[in-house]
Amino acid sequence: MPVTTLLSCKRQDWLSSYNMGVRHVFRHMPFTPEQLHQLAWDVEDYPVFINFISALRVISSNDTKMRAEVRIKYKMLRESFITDVLRNEKTLEISVVLVKGPFRKLENHWRFHQLSDGSTLVEFWVDFTFSLPLMANFFAAKQIRAEQSILEAFERRAKQLFASPTIDSNLDETVQKEIFELQTIHKHG
Repeated sequence: MPVTTLLSCKRQDWLSSYNMGVRHVFRHMPFTPEQLHQLAWDVEDYPVFINFISALRVISSNDTKMRAEVRIKYKMLRESFITDVLRNEKTLEISVVLVKGPFRKLENHWRFHQLSDGSTLVEFWVDFTFSLPLMANFFAAKQIRAEQSILEAFERRAKQLFASPTIDSNLDETVQKEIFELQTIHKHG
């Protein structure tokens, strides 16, 4: 059973009532940080395993930065947006910032923390504010489920792409302590 922790760091945005807040999600996965970092960087593959991403087009790309247009589809809702995706292979971090789309603000960050047993604590941080109240109201009740769905999709995809992990799924006391310490250190940003 994967360890998932959701930390809501809601903050009031006095400029807009459509702020969905800052969300911080941690999830333990039995894969190496390098494997998961590469999986998160491979955005062109997202429509294959993330249900609500119907299409993705890389507009420009190099080893550390890309610009991508994402099309999402959920029930009757259809939207697209453009983001810049930045990669730091040394720190195993990926950052995403909005260029254009239905958001006033969109930022998210991935961090991949190596644990002593070779597994990874995935840290996913997102902050977004919709420009339109209709979209904010629509997504407000679905935000936590969407975050969980994305991480579950990443873990399923990792299982498909990478050799069966030799990492024990039962967390020993040392790894549990590492997870707790990383969550405590990083939960505020």
